[in-house]
Amino acid sequence: MRKYRWKKKRLKRGRIVSDSGYRNQGAVLLFVFLFPYVVSFFFGNAGTGEDRMWEDGGRTESLMAEMYREDPEQSRFIVCNTTAAGMERIPMETWLIARLPATIPLDYEPEALKAQAVALRTELMRLYYDGIDEEKEDGGETADKKEKQSAGKRMERSQDGHIYLYTACDLTMTDGEAYEKCKKAVECTEGMYLTFNGAPIKAPYFAVSAGATRNGNEALKSDEYPYLKSVMCPRDFTSDDYAQSVKMDRTAFALQLHEAWPDIGLTEDGQLSEELLIERDRAGYVLFVEAGDCRISGEAFRDIFSLSSACFTIEWEGSQTVLRTRGVGHGLGLCQYAANEAAGKGSDFIDILNYFFTGVMIEKTE
Repeated sequence: MRKYRWKKKRLKRGRIVSDSGYRNQGAVLLFVFLFPYVVSFFFGNAGTGEDRMWEDGGRTESLMAEMYREDPEQSRFIVCNTTAAGMERIPMETWLIARLPATIPLDYEPEALKAQAVALRTELMRLYYDGIDEEKEDGGETADKKEKQSAGKRMERSQDGHIYLYTACDLTMTDGEAYEKCKKAVECTEGMYLTFNGAPIKAPYFAVSAGATRNGNEALKSDEYPYLKSVMCPRDFTSDDYAQSVKMDRTAFALQLHEAWPDIGLTEDGQLSEELLIERDRAGYVLFVEAGDCRISGEAFRDIFSLSSACFTIEWEGSQTVLRTRGVGHGLGLCQYAANEAAGKGSDFIDILNYFFTGVMIEKTE
């Protein structure tokens, strides 16, 4: 790199002045320093950061690293994130900065954002460990393994020491104060993820509970989630999104349900031929909706009518069907609204995570 030797100042006619050659060099350097700012001033509004990110799938890795100032070569874990625009390779910590604002309100407390960052990183590390398990099962480079990887990769190792984690998530480009909040949340929790019995957990998160989170073993009908215990969220009722309702014509309700659930019977005038019965879990969320011998999960019913959560009631008001819901999201794991409430009262992100995920440990990537 070219070096400049500064000439000593000399006394001329009773005052200190700089050598004319030095003055010219300074002018050149000043121009070089200010040139990027001049360009940004005149052309900076030609396209947003998000436009840049999507403009060329082959360059997105370097663009994202440039925008968030992280060198991909220095990161062991690289996220291969697929969207409708294609796949981009992003260093894990950089990916988290762009993923965080797509998953939680940025006006939440810093400790809540940190807890969310750890949950997101945990999901990535779970991909890594699942990939290791698949490697052990496959036992080497075989045609079957290569075919399986091409159909749906989770993790891949490169010869240069990088580990590629494959996912498909929405990212949000931010700047200014929003970017700084996300960056700080990720940096303060750098490398941290949650484990149970030595392996990364499934770390689900959602917006607002119906008053309590759900028990994982009960909701998922499996004993693989002992760390997803039901815990109280006593202040979630204060959320503006806590209670919502959907009202529709009874005939339209029956037809829409029948279209998505053909096994359910209809009368000649387009009404349900069977009474709807509801089975709930201990947190009040619907496990199943039954009609005669037909059965559908609460989450599937929620999807049919685009309900905010599976904690719902079905009420009949004359010719109308009213679906009332409490909470927003599936109700498992980290409740973001309750986490923010706890953070506002002084809980740190470790306290928050230990509350929503029972018996877990925090580990760090190498």
